[in-house]
Amino acid sequence: MRIIATAGHVDHGKSSLVQALTGTDPDRWEEEKRRGLTIDLGFAFTQIGDQQIGFIDVPGHVRFLRNMLAGIGGIEACMFVIAANEGWKPQTEEHLRILDAIGITTGLIVLTKTDLVDAEALALTIDSVQRHVRSTFLEDAPVVQVSIHDSSTLEVLRNTINDVITSLPPVVNTHRPRIWVDRAFAAKGSGTVITGTLTGSPLSLGDELVLQPSNTAVKVRGIQSNGVSLNTLEAGNRCALNLTGIDHADVNRGDVAVVDGQWLGTNKFDASLQVLASIEHAVSKRGSYMMYVGSREIKVVLHPIGSTNIQSGEKGFIRVALPDTLPLVPGDRFILRESGRDETIGGGEVLDIQPILRSSKAKPNKKISRVVAERGWVQLPQLQLLVGRNVDISEVEQALDGWVTTNDNLAEVSSEVVALIVASNDLGVDVATLKTHQRLVLPTLTNVTVRDGRARSADANDVASHPLVKQFADAGCTPPDSASIDKAIVRQLVQRGIFVHCDELYFHSSAIDYAVAAARQLLVVNPQGFTVAQFREHLGVSRKYALPLINHLDITGFTRRRDDVRIAGAKL
Repeated sequence: MRIIATAGHVDHGKSSLVQALTGTDPDRWEEEKRRGLTIDLGFAFTQIGDQQIGFIDVPGHVRFLRNMLAGIGGIEACMFVIAANEGWKPQTEEHLRILDAIGITTGLIVLTKTDLVDAEALALTIDSVQRHVRSTFLEDAPVVQVSIHDSSTLEVLRNTINDVITSLPPVVNTHRPRIWVDRAFAAKGSGTVITGTLTGSPLSLGDELVLQPSNTAVKVRGIQSNGVSLNTLEAGNRCALNLTGIDHADVNRGDVAVVDGQWLGTNKFDASLQVLASIEHAVSKRGSYMMYVGSREIKVVLHPIGSTNIQSGEKGFIRVALPDTLPLVPGDRFILRESGRDETIGGGEVLDIQPILRSSKAKPNKKISRVVAERGWVQLPQLQLLVGRNVDISEVEQALDGWVTTNDNLAEVSSEVVALIVASNDLGVDVATLKTHQRLVLPTLTNVTVRDGRARSADANDVASHPLVKQFADAGCTPPDSASIDKAIVRQLVQRGIFVHCDELYFHSSAIDYAVAAARQLLVVNPQGFTVAQFREHLGVSRKYALPLINHLDITGFTRRRDDVRIAGAKL
């Protein structure tokens, strides 16, 4: 299903046109029917050609503008309605500017009530409309003349709508469903039902969602689209969802249903803002602003980025603070109104949902390179949440073990690590002491090797050739005092198995082999076990060295203590 919104001035025939096309009266409320005036959003569906099309009929009266804004969040095209007998009106202009500001790029113009004017008046209306839509997305849009009492004109309209819908790009599957709620009610025997337009990804029965900003967990118990019950709903369709886990009274228009963990909520974002040329003042941080995004109306505080204000007709950048956390992504469009002056200021596009630079230094855009450059290093899953879509490795400059960075940043961190390794000489750098990003670059360094937990130059002397090795090997079971020896070198020798740590002393591995042989020889002579004194005398060393050695043999399973003697262990 593809979604089209009607737009235009009050009483220009939008609802009657939708009813003529679909057979459904989009005015749902008794007051709407009594007054002949659309107050709230209306919905209708029809089949045109091979396409199933949903119409969102929005109210045109200025008093119901907020309801109109709630209906334009998920549309793909618009049917811009102008009565031939009344022509262009101020509300017509405002609707056009709102649609233009939120990024709608496809639509058609429908001149209604053509049976009420003569040819000359109709020609004047057409000329006026073409002048008003010049330099907007409707500049080259088809213009269809319609009377709901003339079936041939309605057939022309259906064919034109089919052409417009066919020209739309395919619905994008971001694998992250989102529904902005435009209605919530209790259905008899079913419970809570919400309606909205599903975007981003299919949705199935049993799927678990979270309603934001209340962060309430819900489950999809039923799905309907165009009155038909479904097991799975494709993205791009209007739908009604029967939810468990929440009362309908706790759901409001503007709430958002998403899958938990797939969205990075924000209460502060940077965005572009195109100020309408009709505004007679500059936009600054002063003012009482209402933002309309999706189907939500929300009071916001804004600060212009890079200047004190944005002039009429100009495009600038703003930082927006929200009272609630919402699941927004770069590319989301919004409308800004100033409630004090009761006027539409303009529209814009979300660019950065988690700005980290001060507003005076921020230069927001949707580029992945900017997001990465400002953070230095960012994990790929986090990057995908920040930009609101899956990111292919080919889109980034450098990707290392799940982290993304820039070429410049990789070069800078690599230089830091190389400098540390060079300064360490043959000793090398303990990898555990490096920062996360410094460890990540090690595999990219061509003249660096990592062994036994240390990174050193490939041409560094092997620690096994260090003079200490021969000194301890020659000392045998009476090693020299290690208190004044470089502990980093000793640790490396222990990691390599060249030195063995026994209590507070370090022995060359050959001394351990000698002690094992001594224990074996003593047990041949004394099968019932030998004492520490016998072990000490056999080695020809003092108790200072004999005790650490025999304790090490106990720990490693070569000997086993039984009362005051050592007997053979499992390894002996």
